[in-house]
Amino acid sequence: MNGITKAAEKENLKVGTIQFSQLKEIPEEFLREKIPVKEGDVYSNKSLSEIYLALKRLNYISNVNVYPQQEGDTVNLVVEVDETANALEAAQRAETAQDLTKKTEFVVSKVDVKGLEKISKEEALKNVKVKEGDQFVPQEAIDGAQKIFQTGLFASVEPSVDREANNTVAITYIVEENPIVKDIEISGNTLFTEAQLEQALGIKEGEILNGNLLNPDNNGIVKLYNKGGYTTARIETINVSKEGDIKIGLTEGMVDSVVFKKVNSKRENERTTEYKAKLRTKPYIFERSQSVKPGEILEAKNVEATIRDLYRTGIFTSIEPVVSGSETDPNARSVEFLVEERPTTTINGSISYGTSVGLVGGLKLADTNFLGRGQEASINLEASNKGDKTFDISWFDPWIRNTERIQAGGSIYWRESVDDNAGPLDVEKVRKIGTRWTIGKGLNDKIYVRLSARYDHYKEILGSKQINDKYNLIALTPSLIYDSRDNSFAPTKGIYSTLTYEKGDLIKDKRKYDQFEADLRAYHHTFFKDKNVMAYRVVWGSTGSGTPDALRFSIGGAETLRGYEYGKFEGFNKFHATVENRTQINKTLQFVTFFDIGNAWQKSTVVGGRKINTPDRHGASKFADLKKGVGVGIRLNTPIGPLRFDYGWPLDPEEKGGQKTGGEFYFSFGQTF
Repeated sequence: MNGITKAAEKENLKVGTIQFSQLKEIPEEFLREKIPVKEGDVYSNKSLSEIYLALKRLNYISNVNVYPQQEGDTVNLVVEVDETANALEAAQRAETAQDLTKKTEFVVSKVDVKGLEKISKEEALKNVKVKEGDQFVPQEAIDGAQKIFQTGLFASVEPSVDREANNTVAITYIVEENPIVKDIEISGNTLFTEAQLEQALGIKEGEILNGNLLNPDNNGIVKLYNKGGYTTARIETINVSKEGDIKIGLTEGMVDSVVFKKVNSKRENERTTEYKAKLRTKPYIFERSQSVKPGEILEAKNVEATIRDLYRTGIFTSIEPVVSGSETDPNARSVEFLVEERPTTTINGSISYGTSVGLVGGLKLADTNFLGRGQEASINLEASNKGDKTFDISWFDPWIRNTERIQAGGSIYWRESVDDNAGPLDVEKVRKIGTRWTIGKGLNDKIYVRLSARYDHYKEILGSKQINDKYNLIALTPSLIYDSRDNSFAPTKGIYSTLTYEKGDLIKDKRKYDQFEADLRAYHHTFFKDKNVMAYRVVWGSTGSGTPDALRFSIGGAETLRGYEYGKFEGFNKFHATVENRTQINKTLQFVTFFDIGNAWQKSTVVGGRKINTPDRHGASKFADLKKGVGVGIRLNTPIGPLRFDYGWPLDPEEKGGQKTGGEFYFSFGQTF
């Protein structure tokens, strides 16, 4: 059942009072017991037909019309009936019948139908089980009348049993055929023409009326609207005259208002205040994702699109649509989206340990819904006992207000990374200070183009403490992004891919720098449905032969190749791929298994006491000596954001022909990808 169908059910219209009019002999309470719809029941299109059919099959009622009148969340019903002659006597006779299901000593000598004009006897009796020569059972004769009526071609069917000689009985069904359809009048329609609705209904002028086609369970009009996604359309009135005039009144369900309302989490409910009851997210964030518009017919695809686009912002954990009617306008639908906001602000100090990076302390202030504007902002400070240090400030707006999907952002950073396993000729320490600024444009809701510019100052220091390299880099990076994920922070389906090319200039340096990277990610549910997700990632990168050591690719660690140390494999080309299975245990805990594979390729030689790295394009083209790792992990959803704990085991030695090392433990925030 899709999202909008659930919403239609939540209108919660109830049957109010049920009144009968035009009664002459039969008591109202007597007829009230004959209908399956009771006061207080849930109201639907089916309520009208159930009353109509229940009373029309009574042989003492000749005609029935049902008029619904909505008052708020209740629908009062006025049932207009025409009694036959001596209706009370007929009703009493029906009520006092005894032992209708027992076989009698009589044998059926004849089964006949009277009152036929346009319908053949064979067609009328084709579903009647009682046959000539059968032992007479009164209930079977009555059931035969019902079978005849269920063909939909008769306004009334009354069985008559006449006793004859030799212990036989003759069964005669006295029928009144439905009128020939003279005219069909449909009101309230705007989406489909009257001709389209008549065709969908299946009732044609000049043909005998089949009353079954007016039953909402088999009503072509409602089915046509449902097929088009207009699932709150409903038939309000059905009126059939003896002359064959059919009048159908329907409402298509026009959106009267759209409201977004906060639903507090359990934690927030414990300390609800007026402030906590308000949505933190600004109204314009909702408006630009809102496909449901006042003044338009409510359509399932627009409700689903609104929910999908809001989820894709990553700001919300739950979005539930509720549709209600209007007290004054039966065609109006009020749509309310009940949303639960994800905790997006994190202010935390942390101490963690990773096998490769050692003990890490950090202080981070971050918000992925900064000031309720859907922006990402963070300040981060980290340091490890192995010498790694990081300080950065960043901000990014994925959709600037009052623009056509314009994006912008920037960051300023200072980083120092240390490789405590570096030899005297290896780069042991890299210091970088710089800034990056980005502007982008969404071509639609899935495709984006971006252009980034950065300026960095690098300093590389060897294990011998000598300076290996110093340079200033200025670079431009165009990129193309495709993103169909259902949630940017915790995707369960969709594709995310990027193509990035960076062209840079080392100021006052003859070396040339350029770099290309392709990144493809995909997500889908398994046969365990919402509880289990498969996630895949494949990355390929290549950089020019003049690329300095600090700008080369590195593989290994929590984000690329688990089971190995951070940045263990370096090169001018890289490849890595990941397959993850993510099982949601509950709202707080997720269990993960993974398989990683990859490597980076380069050749190293020592010239004049210096280690020189050059590309190994042949090894890269052959995907030589790929390293593999497997492992398990857990994800904890906390008020400060999702925490990630992984442990990976290497399946290959770090050096070809060497010994495999032990596993590696990793701690970080968010999903791997």
